[in-house]
Amino acid sequence: MSDFFNNPFMAFSAGFALGPIPLGFARKTLYPPIERYQNGRVKYAPYGLRKVETILLENGFNESEVAVVHPDNMEEFIGPRTKVVGISSMDPTGMGYVSKTYSSIIGGGEPMNAVEFQKLVSNSAIKKFNPKIIVGGFGAWQLERKHMTDKYGIDTVLIGGRPETITNVFNKMVNGEHLPRVILDDDSLSKWDYRTMPICKHAAIHGAVEISKGCGRNCQFCTPTVQYKVDVPLEKIMQEVDMTVREGSEQITLVTEDLFLYGANNNRFVPNKKAVTNLVKSVANRPGVKGIQASHISLAPIVNSPSMIKELAEVLIDYSWYSFGKKDIITAETGIETGSSRLMKKYMAGKMLPYKPEQWQEIVTNAFGILNDNNWVPLATLIVGLPDEKEEDVLKTLELMDKLKSYKAFYVPLFFVPLENCVLMNNEGAELDSLSKARWDFFILCWEYNIRLWKPTFLEHRIKNPILYRAINNVLIPYFAAIMGFYYGFTRGKQLKQAFWSLGVAQSLTKKK
Repeated sequence: MSDFFNNPFMAFSAGFALGPIPLGFARKTLYPPIERYQNGRVKYAPYGLRKVETILLENGFNESEVAVVHPDNMEEFIGPRTKVVGISSMDPTGMGYVSKTYSSIIGGGEPMNAVEFQKLVSNSAIKKFNPKIIVGGFGAWQLERKHMTDKYGIDTVLIGGRPETITNVFNKMVNGEHLPRVILDDDSLSKWDYRTMPICKHAAIHGAVEISKGCGRNCQFCTPTVQYKVDVPLEKIMQEVDMTVREGSEQITLVTEDLFLYGANNNRFVPNKKAVTNLVKSVANRPGVKGIQASHISLAPIVNSPSMIKELAEVLIDYSWYSFGKKDIITAETGIETGSSRLMKKYMAGKMLPYKPEQWQEIVTNAFGILNDNNWVPLATLIVGLPDEKEEDVLKTLELMDKLKSYKAFYVPLFFVPLENCVLMNNEGAELDSLSKARWDFFILCWEYNIRLWKPTFLEHRIKNPILYRAINNVLIPYFAAIMGFYYGFTRGKQLKQAFWSLGVAQSLTKKK
């Protein structure tokens, strides 16, 4: 429960293993506690918790009975009359894409997400008063997958959850009624009207306001894409924006699987330019809003409607959170995933609609060009080790990366992880020691590119803590690659040794420049 120094993308660092870093140091320098009121309740909280809080307050509970608090303050709120402790987690056991990938690469060990979750459920007040514990959030499925539910003393895991389900579960827990260990309420998104979801009563971290849920493109490695896309009505979005500003947040994060498809109601995923631009302009024109950040975008709508990107950029550049050098930029997360049209057709045939899988490389390069021309610099993910991925597929991805070398972006290569409720959930995930030379070449290429492009300005503009900035800039980056290359040369084989030494060379070249 931190805003990561008001940097949404820095939150990915919680998926890294602590290694030799003391937990207390990580808490102070990476994720300090969110601001709290004098009564101990948090000023801002994760968006999902705010929705649950609102659902309870609108269905029989009152403000004196429901408190959203930071884990450091749990002892002040949990007592003999406490019936339920609800916990939301994105990654409670470290099985997410970032955690699985980068904790293993930097030496193994549990990522910070998992360490903090363990500490939370073992809180002394929980142990003393023994309230019922329910865990929800996007990563709740991990607890059952890793057989940790009983070990952590969790009574119920809720996967998904419509308002009526959430209300029913909490009522039964408060009344001491029996509930199953796992409640799955995630397959009914298409059957309910999102207009029934209440507006949050209190503000979320980073000014998060959900504008749509689900995607509908049916990418087989992803959970939100197999859910039907449901747009939040504009009037409800604006009411939540107004509430967020009233509670002190000048920045708004538009939470969505794809900003560019807001208001689109066709099976070819052609964007509704009018709906998207009207949404963004409405938020920008709201008194008190000084920053706007979209969470996710997709690439095909960019090629389909470049004029929409230009019109959005003319608005969003004045509400930018980020900069490249001394120039403001607009950014959001997007998925490239692979350069292989074969894998695109097999696993993500809807991702490039209204175009064909064979056009994917052209779509990506054209989209990046349009984005860069309009001051957009995307954060792009790519997946290593999809099921049935062959060397020729990896070479196609390397080919695509070569085509992208002149564009500005930040690339995040990730190991394939079989998420819950996705089509590929029963497949094997990619493992560090099983990666081929071509896959390592791809992995190295992404990070060589990132270091050369971003190192000169990334830390200066994104890490506000001066102690952390000096430590990373003057010590960690210059020496980390060489040290890890030496370590892996003795412990994990020549491929990881080569990877870190290659990154060390990239860092040295950047430093000289």
